[in-house]
Amino acid sequence: MKNERVFEIDLVRGLVLFLIVAYHIVYDLYVFVGMEAMSFINAPWLEILLRIPFLITLLLISGISSVFSRDNLRRGARMLFFAFAITVVTFVVDRFIWLGIGVIWFNIIHVIAVSTLLFALLQYLATKVWPDQERYRHSFTIFLIIVGLSIVWYGQLITNYPFIRRSDSWWLLPFGFPPRGELMMDYLPLIPWLGFYLIGAGIGRISYPERKTRFPNTSTRFLSATGPLLWIGRNSLLVYIIHQPIVLALVLGFKAALNL
Repeated sequence: MKNERVFEIDLVRGLVLFLIVAYHIVYDLYVFVGMEAMSFINAPWLEILLRIPFLITLLLISGISSVFSRDNLRRGARMLFFAFAITVVTFVVDRFIWLGIGVIWFNIIHVIAVSTLLFALLQYLATKVWPDQERYRHSFTIFLIIVGLSIVWYGQLITNYPFIRRSDSWWLLPFGFPPRGELMMDYLPLIPWLGFYLIGAGIGRISYPERKTRFPNTSTRFLSATGPLLWIGRNSLLVYIIHQPIVLALVLGFKAALNL
């Protein structure tokens, strides 16, 4: 029997992705069209009150979603393939088509892909460490939350203490130590963001032990009204991959039409 989707997860993820798309529209209008009305996109309050909470929520939801997946290894590998494709495409555009636009070396889709693969590995190892099903359920959940909180804490440490030595090695780029002078778009490292994913996985194991919705009596009217957001949430990978090229094409078309 096919499992019933947990609609509240799709709804929150869909809402966050919708807001991310709106963010990118405003960003592209400011950067590529030069609309001064959109200059608020660089305001510090926007980063603190909107962008960071959106990213945290998306990582937490992605971690919670790992509880429902039957094959996180396959799911993570698929996302990693698309993440690699995004890097290749933006590299080609930056080097040969639109010089200096920047490369997406590592962003949220890379973080989610690697986090999902790492979670699959930790899940496998945990079944070996705690063969007893009851101990595995409780101990692994506690482990995920403690490790997740530790990574978030360490991320704050390396951000706020400049005396910590930083390396220019490309191998350390995924961990928050990018090479100096490299122009990157939407850079998001594993530290501290992997931590939020693992915390989300722990929350998911606590909140959804039976992998069923927490709101079984939700009215069909509500589900119909939120249908577009639910669709975005169910197809989050597709929406994330295709939205930016589409938004950029529309923005540049708008610029050309107005001869700006």
